Amino acid sequence: MTAAPSAPWTRRWSAVIVLAALALVLAACAAAFWYADAQGERVIAAQQRDALSNELDLLAQVQADEGDLALARAIARRAAFGGGTGLSALRNKDGALVAGDLDAWPSGLAADEAWARVQTIDGRFHGQVATRTLARGYVALVGDDDDAFRDFRRGISGAMWIAIAIVAVSCLGLAAATTNFVLQRVRRLSEVAARVSAGDFSARAPQAAMGGPFGEIAAAQNAMLDRIENLIVGLRTVTDSLAHDLRTPLAQVRRRLELGLTEAAPDAKQAALEDALTQTDKTLATFTALVDIARADGGLSRDAMAQTDLSELAHAVHELFEPLAEERGVALKAEIGAPLVLSVHKPLLMQAMSNLVHNAIKHAPANSEVTMALTRTGEGAEFVVADHGAGIPPERRADAVQRFKRLDAAHSGQDGLGLGLAIVDACARLHGGALSLEDNAPGLRARLRIAH
Repeated sequence: MTAAPSAPWTRRWSAVIVLAALALVLAACAAAFWYADAQGERVIAAQQRDALSNELDLLAQVQADEGDLALARAIARRAAFGGGTGLSALRNKDGALVAGDLDAWPSGLAADEAWARVQTIDGRFHGQVATRTLARGYVALVGDDDDAFRDFRRGISGAMWIAIAIVAVSCLGLAAATTNFVLQRVRRLSEVAARVSAGDFSARAPQAAMGGPFGEIAAAQNAMLDRIENLIVGLRTVTDSLAHDLRTPLAQVRRRLELGLTEAAPDAKQAALEDALTQTDKTLATFTALVDIARADGGLSRDAMAQTDLSELAHAVHELFEPLAEERGVALKAEIGAPLVLSVHKPLLMQAMSNLVHNAIKHAPANSEVTMALTRTGEGAEFVVADHGAGIPPERRADAVQRFKRLDAAHSGQDGLGLGLAIVDACARLHGGALSLEDNAPGLRARLRIAH
């Protein structure tokens, strides 16, 4: 089954992201334009204010050095040669205009104004002026129009529009390329998820080896899918194994019950019922073991982990199986050191240790020795059980930890569920460790390592 088409949502989100990026860039450019205009206006105004103040200083000096007539001539020259961009005027103490290019003194303008914006009555001049009271009641006025502001605004506006166009086109292209890059990788991840949802558990994200954030996401997704696939395969294996291996004991239970119903003698009925009960207990033990393995493989047993003294656990296992060892003529030796406290799943680890010791006692010949040892290894621990029995050939050790592999029946003729070492292996993996089977020359050495 193929994934659903993703082009519509891709195009929609691409357009939204690109337009949002373009709007953000344009807003930033508009703010930059406003800031540059305001700053430019402040700088030009400060320069004009200083220039007009200097001119008034110069006029005051002319009057002081050369008299009122020279002051009037200086004002007249400025009016004549100002080029139409300036403004100048001189009035006497009576308020009459003596020189300059004003027909009337601007209304509301004080005699000493450091900076003011005015507009002449005829509309010929728009700009800034400064006034100052000089000696003998004269008042001088000088000003500059807004041409400097207009020239600056025209220049900065043209440059800003060109800059905005360049930035907008660049950002539009960059946003489109970035959006396409991101959405392509997101689409690949979503396609993998869609394939897995459709039942294809072999689907994997192809960009896991590319590195970067999407590579890390793909690698994590692939690791998750590997785990899911392993769990699904394990579930199918367990289901198939249950269907195959439990058919016989269930059929035997049914046969024993049928015999009990047809038997006339009470003793025969009782024997049939006891046989059926034995087979039922064996079936329940198989189910219990499979549930323990499934919970360990699925990581559900991590919730039940707690700080536990493994030394006490090992002593309890030794006390539990010492009578069985004596009954079979086997010496069970324990090498357990100082207290060793780790965070473990106590019931499952207890069962795993018990399975190893029980297997060793079952396979150990009479008058031999089985040793169990618990030692600390870095941040973890190691539990080793060794016997001098027939052992397991190296080529069959991998099969020994598989579910329902009854290697012991081939070696010793004893019955079993074939789940003992599978539980130990699941317990080791739950605790971040491993189970290894080694040659004890003769016999088998089982090494259970846990990392935490």
